[in-house]
Amino acid sequence: MRPEDLNFDIQETDYLTEDFSQYFSIFEKIFRFYFFARNANGELTYISPKISEVLGYEPEEFKKNWKKYLTEHLANKEVILRSEFPQYSGKHIKPYNVEIKSKSGEKIWLDIHEAPILDSAGNVVKYHGLAIDYTAHKNQENQLRMREKRFREISQSSPIGIFHADPNDLMTYVNPAWQIITGRPMAETLGNPWWQPIHPEDKEEVFRAWEAASKEEREISIECRIIRPDKQSVWVQFRSRFLFDDHGKITFGTLENISERKAAQEKQEQLIQELLDLKKKLEISVRTDPLTDLPNRRGLAEKLDYEKIRFDRSQNPFTIIMGDIDHFKEINDTFGHDAGDHILTNIARMLRDNSRKQDIVSRWGGEEFIILLPETNLGNGAILAEKLRDKIENEAFVYQGKEIPVTLSFGLSVYNKKGLKMDDVIKQADECLYEAKKSGRNKVVFKKNSSA
Repeated sequence: MRPEDLNFDIQETDYLTEDFSQYFSIFEKIFRFYFFARNANGELTYISPKISEVLGYEPEEFKKNWKKYLTEHLANKEVILRSEFPQYSGKHIKPYNVEIKSKSGEKIWLDIHEAPILDSAGNVVKYHGLAIDYTAHKNQENQLRMREKRFREISQSSPIGIFHADPNDLMTYVNPAWQIITGRPMAETLGNPWWQPIHPEDKEEVFRAWEAASKEEREISIECRIIRPDKQSVWVQFRSRFLFDDHGKITFGTLENISERKAAQEKQEQLIQELLDLKKKLEISVRTDPLTDLPNRRGLAEKLDYEKIRFDRSQNPFTIIMGDIDHFKEINDTFGHDAGDHILTNIARMLRDNSRKQDIVSRWGGEEFIILLPETNLGNGAILAEKLRDKIENEAFVYQGKEIPVTLSFGLSVYNKKGLKMDDVIKQADECLYEAKKSGRNKVVFKKNSSA
């Protein structure tokens, strides 16, 4: 109900009926207000005492000096016109606003509602009005307007794309950055679905995230690609927040170009992978002999430790074959070190190719090799050693057109008792190898019933 619809006399509160008194009793709990009356010429003839609660003036004081209290706000020109040239518009007068200074100097906004009082002939004899203090509401409006203005200013200069979508998920606003990032002008964007620029390969994932966030009324944040009209793909950070009002869901979101960050991230990941690969290669290299590509002492030591653990669990022995190239120094002195390297690499290949898959062939140092035979007793180890010796003796080693005779001597030992020291087992194989060398070379020597 509006004051102009009441058509009552406001000169004295006695004129109000009991029902209207109850109405205004409720009304004054929500707003501060006062009543006033003007004659047909527009002059103030009455102001209710409640004006002192609103503006701090006494009624008579305000009646005499009200024009003096008006601010210089443009809205007040209409008030002066109304008082000097009253407009008789029949039953209703359009509400208007006034900014006025209170007695304490505070600026107060009043929402003015007036209704003409007619005589029996239909002529206006006076006006009754209601002045409502809506300063708080006006301040809120001004703050909202300023916030909206600041948002527009920030949005227009922001490097991040900003958009709004209506309850039907159609674009209602995009800022310049959105247009730059997506490569789509505003005319081609507004009225279209927000997902229009999303890369086809990423839409399903974005839709899933969007649906989940929409149901839970939370923010969505996801990295995805957009596809520009020129078919160029751009990586973006897509964020969106859902707001709800009387009209339904409103979507507010941002689009940040992260292509450079993504490229840097991919480069970093590539570098990390390269470093991991290098680390792996370095780990292999410290365990591998660079000439023969066989495990070196460190690499073999790890395998020996593993076999000791397996023996403790299964009690299955393992055998060590130590081999040494006969007269290797003479080969180097006669044919050169390159020829010596040629012999080493070929011996390594033959030992590896003629051993079992589970056997570990390693270069122990110089011209010495050790072959680890897992879960193998000394007798079977000797059979393999003899096979290798025979293969090498009958192999023709040729370097730069010159044939080089090569033989190997072998010494064996076995790990067949818990508590044995690995150094002792290797030492026994070395001693057997020494015995093979001493007794004429190109032999396989081991101690029967051996246990280091």
